[in-house]
Amino acid sequence: MSLEFLRELNGNNTGRFQFWLNEQKKEPRICWYPSAGEDIRDMLYLNHAYSKENPALECEPKSPDIFLHTDYFPHNSSSFLDTKTIFLDDRTSITVKSIEELPRCDLVLDNQIVDFPEGSKATGKVLFLEIEVRSSILGNYSVPLVYAFAENAAFCSSKILRNKGMISHIVHVRYGGGLGGGGQSTGAWLLNILEKVKCEVFITDNHLTGQRGDERAVKLFSALAIEAGNRKFEVIRTINSEAWSNHGDVTWNRIQ
Repeated sequence: MSLEFLRELNGNNTGRFQFWLNEQKKEPRICWYPSAGEDIRDMLYLNHAYSKENPALECEPKSPDIFLHTDYFPHNSSSFLDTKTIFLDDRTSITVKSIEELPRCDLVLDNQIVDFPEGSKATGKVLFLEIEVRSSILGNYSVPLVYAFAENAAFCSSKILRNKGMISHIVHVRYGGGLGGGGQSTGAWLLNILEKVKCEVFITDNHLTGQRGDERAVKLFSALAIEAGNRKFEVIRTINSEAWSNHGDVTWNRIQ
């Protein structure tokens, strides 16, 4: 379940993340953004205020309670999280209110999946961050974020699926772009695990043609193999490419 999965990431820590977990009265709704890099748009677009201002075509599932980003961050040149302010323009500021280091997550970096198997000084770290958003359009709100600097497929197999984590939203935008999270994979294997994690909304730029890295991920991590099902997608929202990643229009797909 979601709490069990998140508690496994927290380990024996007794900090802000444990406090947040102890406050939960039900299973939290998790948004997972693999290959997130430095992108934080999911925390803007998957907010009830955004949904109210930009209503979906059909009934939209409830927004996430917590966000989970994964990316193995191969480049030491990144300045991400070096300062509290991670985004600022004339309408929106996004800052880190607090940061806590969780137990490490050192997972395989297979050279048939990633381009830089040596990783970086960030690779293997896991952080819990309390993010503050101040927006002239969406208002002011706080967002809990867990960032695991790990390869996506390995993380999904060894952490999410092994602990039976439930993921209400999955974001597949510029997978492998940014800081190189995907390498030789498009993330097409994500389609295989939607039912396993009880995903309700799959948000994608639709670059889902499999590559050899996707084949390797399924071969290396058997839990990522597809299971038969009657999954159907219903597009409930589309935003223009330039509004997110300049990598194609992004669609919200409600999974039926």
